[in-house]
Amino acid sequence: MHAQTVRLIHLKQVGPDCHLLKFDCPEVANQARPGQFVHLRVTAGCDPLLRRPFSVMRTNPAEGSFEVLVRVVGRGTEMLAQSQPGSEFHVLGPLGNPFELSGPEGDVVLVAGGVGVAPLIFLATALHESERHRYVRALFGAGTEDDLCCWLELSGVCDEFTAVTEDGSAGETGLVTDFLPEQLDRGAGCVYACGPRAMLAEVARQCQAAAVPCFVSLEQWMGCGVGACLGCVIPTRASGVGRYQRVCKDGPVFDAAVIDWEAMRGGCGPG
Repeated sequence: MHAQTVRLIHLKQVGPDCHLLKFDCPEVANQARPGQFVHLRVTAGCDPLLRRPFSVMRTNPAEGSFEVLVRVVGRGTEMLAQSQPGSEFHVLGPLGNPFELSGPEGDVVLVAGGVGVAPLIFLATALHESERHRYVRALFGAGTEDDLCCWLELSGVCDEFTAVTEDGSAGETGLVTDFLPEQLDRGAGCVYACGPRAMLAEVARQCQAAAVPCFVSLEQWMGCGVGACLGCVIPTRASGVGRYQRVCKDGPVFDAAVIDWEAMRGGCGPG
């Protein structure tokens, strides 16, 4: 992990409330792995006080840069979206545990929902460039066509790609999980997913029923990002480690089978 000041190289709006930010940082560019994140301080002062976590979407080691996808949901992310190239930010990273690239044999199925596409773009890129070729099939779901931000970046590093929108404005119509059973019936070595919790819970349920390993990257607000504050714990069934685990330190990538999805839905875990 590095703690340092980084410079914003480029900012581009890629959806109604989504912006792609590229930062100059050779350390993160060279060390980040798919599934890891950075913890970014929005201003040089104390307002907003807490850092914001963002999954690394892409790295360019030769250029010494990395990219994150930011969805505007509050004042802090609004400030980021309005930043100008050349602005400097303090960042911690890369943080968290990455996806395991050497998973079970067979096709890889990716399930992305909304801005959950970001870590899966990084993962698909790594699988695409790996010497051990894995056939990658991706499902990307969103509410509307406009919400399918960065779909070209994902489809360009996958062998098969299916877009799904709830209103039918692009691709298939429905929820992205409506189209997962067909992918599982075709055979899959493992499934990787990132997106809203309800989507992840349904992906985990379907994978468990089909006896297919599933790994999820959780999106979670957090205070410190390094496991000290316990502000991002989730309920799990993992043996030998206690009921709650920290998304920042023990995740953000988890085996979906160890998460207590019922407790998450019931509000026993933090939101």
